[in-house]
Amino acid sequence: MNALEIVQQVTDELALTSPSILVGSQDPQIRQLLALLNRLGADLCTQFEWEKLNKEHILTTVASDTTGDTVNGSAVITGIPSTAGLSSLYAVSGPGIPPFAQIVSVDSATQVTINMPAQADGTGVALNFAQVQYPLPSDWQRQIPQTEWDRTSRWPLMGPQSAQDWQSFKSGVVYAGPRQRFRIVGGYMTVNPLPPNGLTFAFEYVSNAWVYNLAGTAQTRIQTDTDTFIYSDSMMITGLKTQWKAAKGLDASYDAGEFRNLLEAAKAQDKSAAKLSLSPYGGEVLLSTANFPDAGYGE
Repeated sequence: MNALEIVQQVTDELALTSPSILVGSQDPQIRQLLALLNRLGADLCTQFEWEKLNKEHILTTVASDTTGDTVNGSAVITGIPSTAGLSSLYAVSGPGIPPFAQIVSVDSATQVTINMPAQADGTGVALNFAQVQYPLPSDWQRQIPQTEWDRTSRWPLMGPQSAQDWQSFKSGVVYAGPRQRFRIVGGYMTVNPLPPNGLTFAFEYVSNAWVYNLAGTAQTRIQTDTDTFIYSDSMMITGLKTQWKAAKGLDASYDAGEFRNLLEAAKAQDKSAAKLSLSPYGGEVLLSTANFPDAGYGE
C-alpha cells in the first residue's frame, strides 16, 4: 500500500471521511494524519537495525603535496601554488607546522589560514594537505559499531575515540602511529593522523530514509501520495491509528498493544539469527599456550 492508501484505510477504520489526496490536502484532519505518519515512520527508524535501512558507505581519502611560505608566530601560509580544492576540512603538515594544524579559512588562490601559528620561518617549504573530515551520508541516522575499516591496509580503524582520547592523542607527546583513528562528531567522520591520498575507508550505518518513491529513490519523508514504506502495511495502519487516538485524547490502549505486538514480530522476523548454544564451547584449538611451549619446540 502507498501513503494515500494507508491513510484511506485508517480513515475507513476510524469512520472518518476518506481523502482523495494526501500530500497537499487542505483538510486539517488529513494534514494531521500525514504529519503523524511521517513522525511514526521516522521514530521506527530508531527502534531497530532494519535490514532495509542497513547501508554501506565507502570513501577515498584525499591528500596532496605542495609548497608554501611560513612565518614564525603567524597562522597564515602564503605562496601556495594553488589552493583549489582546499577547505576547512583539510589539515596540513610540514616543517614548522604544529601537529594537527587544520585550515580555518582559504583566503585566496595562494593563501590559507590555519588554527595554530607556525613555529618557524620558511620559504617554499614542502607541505602536505590532507582531508581529515569526511561528511557522513545525507541519510545517516546512526553508526553500526565496529564496521569501520581501512580496506587499503586491511586494518580496522581505531575508534570511535572519545573526546578525552582524541585530545590526548592530538595534544600528547606521542601521537605518531601506523593506524588511523576516527571520531564521529559534528556530522563528519574525522580521522587522524593525516591520511595519505587514496586510502579506501568503509563502514556500515543505519539510514533514516524509510520512504521510497515510484522510481525507487529512498527519502526521509513522504513527498507524494504514491510513496511506499519499508515497514509492513498492518504495522503502519495500527501505528497511525494509535498516534491519532493519542493526539485526540482518546483511549488508544488496545491499538497501542496491537502495535507493540506487530512491532516485536517485525523485529523478530526482519533478519536471520545466529545459532545459539546452551553449552557454548569454542571447539578444538590446534595450537595454543596450552600445548605449544614458549621456547625449545622442535627439540
